[in-house]
Amino acid sequence: MLQAERRNYIIEVLNRDGRVVIEDLAKVLNVSEMTIRRDLQVLQQHKLITRTHGGAVSHDLLAEETPYSKKAEQNMEEKRKIGMYASSLVEEGNVIILDAGTTSMEIAKGIVGIKNLKVVTNDLMIAAFLSKYEGIGVYCSGGIVQRDTVACLGDHAIELFKSINADIAFVGASSVDIEKGVTTPTAEKAQLKKQLTKSAKKTILVADSLKFGKVAFVNICPLTRFDLIITGNRIDKEIEQGIRNLDIELELV
Repeated sequence: MLQAERRNYIIEVLNRDGRVVIEDLAKVLNVSEMTIRRDLQVLQQHKLITRTHGGAVSHDLLAEETPYSKKAEQNMEEKRKIGMYASSLVEEGNVIILDAGTTSMEIAKGIVGIKNLKVVTNDLMIAAFLSKYEGIGVYCSGGIVQRDTVACLGDHAIELFKSINADIAFVGASSVDIEKGVTTPTAEKAQLKKQLTKSAKKTILVADSLKFGKVAFVNICPLTRFDLIITGNRIDKEIEQGIRNLDIELELV
């Protein structure tokens, strides 16, 4: 395979999966890992990708908010597994918080059928979905609707979550890093998520493996703020060990 063909292939995989791993690319393309590293370096210089430890992610993933329609296409099999496991932690009679996002939607699908639930969310699509089912009381935060993500933000939403005493808060993330913790592209979203981490007895981070090893614009909180992190088993092994070294419970699905 020619150099240009190899780099085009890398871009195709990134567009499809959102992430590439150097070791995997070297095996598939039958070249050395050093060759793949050089390819990734060139692609990053052209601002086509963003290098991460052991691989790369799409350049646009870190720069700004990703539209809901694009999120709904990324790593969905893993998000379904996360949602299935997370929903198994919910018990009859619980009050839970569901952060906005496609992973939280998978949790919402998993709790259908559990009786006497109260669900508080800032996600309009989750609120509409759960409102169809008896036995689930749905509370939507209101606030300013972010067009790209269909999430409610702002002071009104924050005030509602300040008044909530939930059993579990499921908090999503676009970027997770061992040192920087959870970060997000906008200050408005950071303010809301900070409050979500304070509104429940147990706070759980739910994020697929593509979100790890990334840092976005605004800090939310350190990883030690979470009682449990649920992610996919494709997470980088060094990142996995880094989380375990922080003495945080980690569930890989």
